[in-house]
Amino acid sequence: MDKNRKGILLTNGFELAINPVRDAAGMIISGIQVGSSIDQDAVIVLKLHQGDLKEDPLLGPGLTKFIRGKYNKSQIDNVIKQHFTRAGIDYDDYKNRIQTSINNN
Repeated sequence: MDKNRKGILLTNGFELAINPVRDAAGMIISGIQVGSSIDQDAVIVLKLHQGDLKEDPLLGPGLTKFIRGKYNKSQIDNVIKQHFTRAGIDYDDYKNRIQTSINNN
């Protein structure tokens, strides 16, 4: 996983994060925010169901199926890991990063 993964940032509502920067004449010269996108990428992957993304119809763990299903933790971890890998996110690194963040708060 590229820990310094950069991309176009989104708001919590998944809209483009825009912060217009104007020049001396008041003209917008930039605005779309770019930064570390690993967390938002992971959230997007987790929200997807297979078939939601035209570019990769197999991507999307469809977590809602686990709500009433009889799955154990390792089965759920395996499904999430497969879909993170497909999206270029290292599951174990990400899981450790989240655990470190939780422990530090």
